[in-house]
Amino acid sequence: MKFLRIALLLFACSLKANTSSILPTSTHLGSSNWYQSSWLGVYFESSNPWTYQTNLGWLYIPSANPENFWMYNPNLKWLWTTSSIYPWVYVNEIKDWRYYLPLPGFYRAETKKWSSTSELVAEFSQNASAAYTSAYYSSGAITSNYNISSWFDRSLEINGLQLFVAGAVGGQIAIPDEWAKKIAQTVKLLTDPNDAEIDIPSQERMIQVLQGTSGTWHAGYPAAQRLAYGGGSDYSPNPLTDNGIESYSGYRNLNNYLMNDMVWYRNSSDGAVNTVGNYDIAEVLEHLMHTIHLYGVPGAVNGSRNALKWDSETQSGWQTSGLYYAMKEAVDNGVFSLRDYMDGNIDSPETYRLISKEYLYLLNFGMWEYGQEFWENGTLAPEWNDNARTPSGVQQNNPLGYALFNNYIKPVLSKPSLTDLRTIFQDNDGGTSGYVSD
Repeated sequence: MKFLRIALLLFACSLKANTSSILPTSTHLGSSNWYQSSWLGVYFESSNPWTYQTNLGWLYIPSANPENFWMYNPNLKWLWTTSSIYPWVYVNEIKDWRYYLPLPGFYRAETKKWSSTSELVAEFSQNASAAYTSAYYSSGAITSNYNISSWFDRSLEINGLQLFVAGAVGGQIAIPDEWAKKIAQTVKLLTDPNDAEIDIPSQERMIQVLQGTSGTWHAGYPAAQRLAYGGGSDYSPNPLTDNGIESYSGYRNLNNYLMNDMVWYRNSSDGAVNTVGNYDIAEVLEHLMHTIHLYGVPGAVNGSRNALKWDSETQSGWQTSGLYYAMKEAVDNGVFSLRDYMDGNIDSPETYRLISKEYLYLLNFGMWEYGQEFWENGTLAPEWNDNARTPSGVQQNNPLGYALFNNYIKPVLSKPSLTDLRTIFQDNDGGTSGYVSD
């Protein structure tokens, strides 16, 4: 019996000795401290914090969490990945994603080019000198905030836009901080001053408009985006109804902000809970665009306030604005269908007020060639015709919309890459925000 206990102890020690301290599920290769991970590949684990990975070389790995995996390479500096997205790695020095293979090196999806390690390192200094920063751009931390009704318990400001985060209330659980950070990171991608297409002074004015700063058209009333869980009916009472919201103490404080649609976490507005990452992207982009198109873009580029008259209730002359003419052209040419919008009449004030935000977001998607990946069955026809899902298609079938976008939206909104969006939003609530506050 004593011999058996000793044998078991020695066997347990040998198992422990052959278990990787960085990734315990890795397979020991039977030689010294070499291991093979199903996702990280072959690596050597030394007695100090440094690890040698056969592709990336020597790495300092401070954490053994495969879903939040930071690596430090003396040349490449900090890299970030997860077990589900590797060999995609986030290169912190240039705030960009690259696909890594040992022979060709680092692949950038936007340019479809490979870079060697030395070429990538050379980009670091170029990026540092080119990056634009100013006091207008800020990435706030999530903070407790009980001054925006009992429906919300946290807030965050990102580049002028307030995010209100729903708490555990009305029988619903709280929005996770990480979801709020995913939305904040998406806003940051939409307001990137380092995008080559951006007119920085105009974008800075857009941020001021969103903030409701003095001298802007909604001064004193900042724009806000509400983030909540599931759908309105998942709360009791439903805060989207006039009677329901009154049950949430402090609800009148929401009147101090300009708000539009919700962004739903685990969206169940249409019944079943969404689990598809691409549909999350569509949900988030559509409703962020509604907010920014209405309360940020007008007033940013010179002339945009008059051109983008969407509020038929408070703005006179809306039927002679550039937005009206562009939208009417889209309707007349069969690009944009009003069949499912109220009375379907562009000249009805309430209908016009509703369809303005929908048209702007669909136009934006078409000019960015978004949609096929994010919409069920790959189309929104007949609401938005498939012939206007590319810039050339918009130019041919809705030339006034094409000009409207290029004059007033393109200078202030930056296009997020599909790689970035799909890293943030993955199926079954996967992905990670990558958001870093100032």
